[in-house]
Amino acid sequence: MPSTDENASIGLLAPLKNPTFHSIFLASQLSSLGWLMQTVALGWLMATVSSSDVLVALVQASSTLPAFFLAVFVGAIADNYSRRMVMIVGRSLMMAASAMLTILMALGVTNPWMILAFSFLDGCGIALSDPAWRASIGDMLERRQLSAAVTLLNVGFNTVRSVGPALGGIIVAAFGPLVTFALTTLGFVAPLTALWRNKWTVQTSSLPREALMTAVFDGLRFTAISSEIKATIVRCTLFGFASTSTLALLPLVARDILKGGPVGYGIMMGGFGAGALAAGLMNPTLRRTPTQEWLVVLACIAPYVRFPLRSRPPLQSQRSALPLAAQAG
Repeated sequence: MPSTDENASIGLLAPLKNPTFHSIFLASQLSSLGWLMQTVALGWLMATVSSSDVLVALVQASSTLPAFFLAVFVGAIADNYSRRMVMIVGRSLMMAASAMLTILMALGVTNPWMILAFSFLDGCGIALSDPAWRASIGDMLERRQLSAAVTLLNVGFNTVRSVGPALGGIIVAAFGPLVTFALTTLGFVAPLTALWRNKWTVQTSSLPREALMTAVFDGLRFTAISSEIKATIVRCTLFGFASTSTLALLPLVARDILKGGPVGYGIMMGGFGAGALAAGLMNPTLRRTPTQEWLVVLACIAPYVRFPLRSRPPLQSQRSALPLAAQAG
């Protein structure tokens, strides 16, 4: 077991010296960039082809529901099957969804249910591949490098998350959603190639593999008897519900309130990544003063700090703009 001083000496970029981790990490950042661009394109496309606020909000819901429903199963899948193959299947599903969406858009087929269906398939691919990717880090790297690797993953994703949506908005505004979907499809070639070319030694156990449903029930039973885990799940659920609602309604804010286009929508989406990146970099400094509990409380309160937006003219102004016959009616 390495000492604390030895752990402290591990730099943030040390895991990148491992060629397998380095290759898959960089390829994953590229595919994440494309996926975030596609997320902006899907949201804005729905806002332009449908006048229903519910359908616009369902774009975000359709991409996050798979993680909600499959979360109990994907952990057991990652532990009981080849994580490399699970990652390949998940990324292949995302690439197939983007490719089919690109083809249908090129053929002029566009409707709200098609957008929701492919957004849902993307969410299934993410829910399947991400747990296997994070679980594989322990097989690729030494134990003393795990903390730096986890931090590197978070910093890398949030960096891409702050750039990808804005870039996606620019591409949608300049070239249209079709080009964005095509670029996203090409972006998935990188992680699939990296996964296919790289293999790593997996820690094996002498115990027989646990049945999938048995593993699921064991996890649920352990959660049921742990008050700490239940409290954490409740808090994360409430926070996720509020934050996801904001993301789901953001295209409507950009279209109806700010009267902006896809570039403005992409910049607002990128603000979430920029904020997460800044908070991650400041986290060591912030934790020196308030406790971790207070940091969580402040993080939950922060989204509700509102700035005044001029969404529409006052009611009296709207009425005065109507024809006199309509006012009399």
